[in-house]
Amino acid sequence: MSIELRKKRTILGIIIIAVGFLLLVGGLVKTQLIDGDEYKAAAKSLSVSSSKVTASRGEILDCNGNPLVVNRQGNSVVFKYSEFPEAKDQKARNELIYSLIKLFEENKLEWIDRLPIVYEKNKLVVDKDKKAEFTYMVSETMLELEKGEKATPEECLDALITRYGLEGYNRADARKIASVCFGMKYLSFSTVSPYTFAEDVPTEIVSIIMEMSETYPGVTTENVSYREYADKESFSHLLGVVGSISSDEYENEKTKLDEALNDDSLTASEITTLKNNAYSLDDAYGKSGIEGTMEKYLRGTNGIKITTTASDGTISEDYQIKPVQGDTVVTTIDAGLQKVAQEALAEMLIDNRNSHMFDTAGAMIVLDCNTGAVLAAVSLPTYDITTYFKNYDKLASDKNSPLWNRGLQSAYAPGSTMKPAVALAGLEEGTINVNSSYYCGGTLQVEDQTFGCLSTHEGLNVTTAIQKSCNIFFFELGRELGIDKMNKYSNLLGLGQKTGIELPEAEGMLASIANKEANGMVWNPGDTVQAAIGQSDNLFTPIQLANYCATIANGGTRYQPYIIKSVLSSDMSEVVYETEPTVINTLNVSKKNLDIVKQGMHQVIGDSCEVYFKNCIVDAAGKTGTSQVIRTTEAGVSMKCNNGFFISFAPYDNPEIAIAIVAENALSGSRTSQAAVPVYNYYFGQKTSVDTVPAPNTLIG
Repeated sequence: MSIELRKKRTILGIIIIAVGFLLLVGGLVKTQLIDGDEYKAAAKSLSVSSSKVTASRGEILDCNGNPLVVNRQGNSVVFKYSEFPEAKDQKARNELIYSLIKLFEENKLEWIDRLPIVYEKNKLVVDKDKKAEFTYMVSETMLELEKGEKATPEECLDALITRYGLEGYNRADARKIASVCFGMKYLSFSTVSPYTFAEDVPTEIVSIIMEMSETYPGVTTENVSYREYADKESFSHLLGVVGSISSDEYENEKTKLDEALNDDSLTASEITTLKNNAYSLDDAYGKSGIEGTMEKYLRGTNGIKITTTASDGTISEDYQIKPVQGDTVVTTIDAGLQKVAQEALAEMLIDNRNSHMFDTAGAMIVLDCNTGAVLAAVSLPTYDITTYFKNYDKLASDKNSPLWNRGLQSAYAPGSTMKPAVALAGLEEGTINVNSSYYCGGTLQVEDQTFGCLSTHEGLNVTTAIQKSCNIFFFELGRELGIDKMNKYSNLLGLGQKTGIELPEAEGMLASIANKEANGMVWNPGDTVQAAIGQSDNLFTPIQLANYCATIANGGTRYQPYIIKSVLSSDMSEVVYETEPTVINTLNVSKKNLDIVKQGMHQVIGDSCEVYFKNCIVDAAGKTGTSQVIRTTEAGVSMKCNNGFFISFAPYDNPEIAIAIVAENALSGSRTSQAAVPVYNYYFGQKTSVDTVPAPNTLIG
């Protein structure tokens, strides 16, 4: 090898060594000087974990921005996995859980019990509302019982006692401890999934638990949001309740999530957000009413919290993603009007009660004639929404059905409130005109049936027939029109069909030949005349009656009723959604004929309703109705009872609102009308009592 080549190799080696040395020095400088603090912090950390932070639900407001449902802060008792006794030390877990249970029982407090076997009258039975939990408990995932779902509750408890080492406790206490252990297993208790033992715990109990932290390792408290109601009863049927998500609801939401995650265009951040907002089996969920319908808006966006535990035991927390409260739902309901309507309805039901063998019940709907917005929707009896879950069994078995929303879900034979629709049909079809007259002698013979009127009116035209509510006039008109022509206009007016409102509603029924034959019966001529006065098989909901009345009042435009005015972001800075009035159809009927019908309804107020409307501050129109139903007493005796009805609109010359009222077990439809007067006086009194109304918040108004 030449001397020259050796020199080159030596120089190259020196260069390589120098470069390596410089890289090493640079790395040390970066590690110790530039990133030193970061590495020191990491060295001191024993663990870093992330957990979901559930967002607070959005609030629900009335149309003027008044709160109907808001959030209040409360305490939940939570098990923290990293500090809670490990599963392998089941004895320590049992002792801790039992001690907590005794603390709560001594203070007459409840904890969350998810075990699907419960004691009823000292007998262990399967909880019929926890079928999914029972299936999970007996499955291979947990108890692996050979009999599976055929296993008896006692066999299940035996297996739980063995699984969790509860032989030293009596069976009742063993079941209590097992209920918590089962819940932890069912909800996958882990670092990322803490377990909630109890909700809405009083501050004094929280203090005891914190003071006894050595007795309750891993038991902590969290400040969480709970629903608070501006009124416990007035809005219960509309608002609905929030409760633990059911297995069906969970699976339904999981399916939606899976479908959303199949979108290939999603970014990594969007995927993280979707997964973090996935429902858990311990999540709250809107069960009914607006809480259920608007769940996707009210729920909010969950956050992610990072918890770091240092070697000296210091714990620090920070948000990777901050939770965002759910959107604010603004309803069309006027809270003041709703309360006035409820009070008026309650007073009328007492005054209008027919038989003391039965209790009274009823509903009232108030609509904006020119948009379809629901301004008030009352159903009585109602219930205390704050004790719904506590008193559910009692409420569900109550013979007066306080949980039932009669305004939307009950369908009634409407009686004479049907007559304006039949009158309009007769006028439009040319069967009658404003001067046409039928003679009322008090009865009408149709084949072998005799139908009666409440009076002998002699000769009547269409307006006076509506005014006097003459059955004979409408029997004759219905017979000439036929059921198909009557139903043509009833359909246009939305009777016997769902209105399209956002909440659950009944469909009702229009009396027809097809329906009769579908039920194995024959349509007779007598059915046609009965249908003309709102009997036969006609069944309509109060909201259908209100919308039918509003359609006549506004000149023939049928709107889709709605109760959600808008959805705003939680900070009120953005309109997320806003409802635009929707026209379902227009009648395309003669204004002259509509005016004739409206004139007859106007005359009703000065006739059978005069005594009740003498103090009404607005000129109104309306139609009363009474229908008979057969009810059975507790002793098994069948009795005829009346349902009273009243539909109305005001002002007569420029309609703004329409009302429908129903009273079960009523004396008459005319007495039912009295409940409308306080509503009219409040609504129009509010409008005239203030000279100038300040512009409302544009996002709410």
